[in-house]
Amino acid sequence: MKEENINKLNSLFSNLKTEEQKLKESLEKKKSEEDLFIEGFKTVCKNLIEPKMQEFRRMLRENGFGCKVAFNEENKNGLGFNSQTNIKLQISRNIDSNFYANDKFPHIMFVADKNLKRIGIHQDTIFQNGIGNCRYEGTNLHP
Repeated sequence: MKEENINKLNSLFSNLKTEEQKLKESLEKKKSEEDLFIEGFKTVCKNLIEPKMQEFRRMLRENGFGCKVAFNEENKNGLGFNSQTNIKLQISRNIDSNFYANDKFPHIMFVADKNLKRIGIHQDTIFQNGIGNCRYEGTNLHP
């Protein structure tokens, strides 16, 4: 093979390695930014959102309503379903409700959308009899 062709091939391989390195660095940076966002969301939940939800939970229970506050990490299962990191307050008309038997309770949920780097709020006031409404909106709140 001619020296000129060998030099061109070496140049192409060098450029390919450079592009692969840039892509790898970009993916690492994105992962790091997502991790920082999730950590910020967890801090906001721990210091601000969860204490208010627990206060509201106590008020509801004092007035005969069931209530559950749960923090959930991002979850990916083998079927391709993905749930984002969130904190959720669920409400029941029954103070002794078993929230684990059914997930269809009115709730408010704050969701960390790491792709958009925004906190979404999901509100669902639909009781099991079908009365109420459901709404989701993304906010520009940043942890």
